[in-house]
Amino acid sequence: MTQRLLLHVGYHKTATTWMQRLLFTPAHGYHQLARHDQIFEMVAGPHGLRFDPGPMRRLVAEAGAGLPAGGVPVLSSELLCGNPFFGGRESEAYAERLKAIAPEARILISSRAQLQALPSIYMQYLSRGGTMSCRQFFEARPWRGYFTFDPAHFEYDRLVGRYQDLFGAENVYVLTQESLRADLEGAAAALARFCGNTDYRGLGPEAFQIRMPSYPEHAAPALRRANHLQGSVLNPNPVIRLGQTPGGLYRAAGYVLKSRPAMALLQDYRPVTRYVRDHFTGRYRDSNARLAALTGGRLDLSAYG
Repeated sequence: MTQRLLLHVGYHKTATTWMQRLLFTPAHGYHQLARHDQIFEMVAGPHGLRFDPGPMRRLVAEAGAGLPAGGVPVLSSELLCGNPFFGGRESEAYAERLKAIAPEARILISSRAQLQALPSIYMQYLSRGGTMSCRQFFEARPWRGYFTFDPAHFEYDRLVGRYQDLFGAENVYVLTQESLRADLEGAAAALARFCGNTDYRGLGPEAFQIRMPSYPEHAAPALRRANHLQGSVLNPNPVIRLGQTPGGLYRAAGYVLKSRPAMALLQDYRPVTRYVRDHFTGRYRDSNARLAALTGGRLDLSAYG
């Protein structure tokens, strides 16, 4: 492996799936060395007292052997910035684990304006079987070791600063989802330059596919009620089990509420976005100013609340 490893650590809901499926491919000079389940098993999953960097080091060495000289080896998983449903409290521990695994790596952290990211996080929570309303989800408070959503997790400057401390500021790159939307080719080319990807030749037409994997916000009340009647990761033992989220009633409700008639009637009903704007506008102003300073003013954060 001649190129330095690129570690993409999230955040969630910041075009990570697009990068993993359509950008981080051999056609664009990137070579993913491990799957999500392997990254969980070797990096995020082990108990802190049992973590051993050896297995992932060996996987990286073996999978990276024989890669083309200009391409970039990648580990990409939003698992590595912590679980947003429970405050992402493990994010610093994961950063230190990655430092033990690949001390010379380059770091990619993807971000998104918080007032847009938080509604998407709640919709992702529903897709995992969550049953709380958005008010309950965002207003929950930890109690004696039982952790909940914490808005501090989306103070991006704190995680960026920690990775800069560990790996060096010159080795940490922040890519905003907004820059991808504004100029996908330009943002991808800038990332390739940062990580030394000399095999990058530009995006093909498949990379410009627009995907809408999540159900619309107006479906949220029906989806969370369906989750009361189904098994899921977050609700493994419901009183009545009529399927398994994200299938069963959840999928049926989502399908109906994503139909053209429902979209035409309810597309302006965005209860989660409204709640987030009412309660989080201005919450991240100081954090975003610190992020701008950490990144040398390179980022356009005008959309960040």
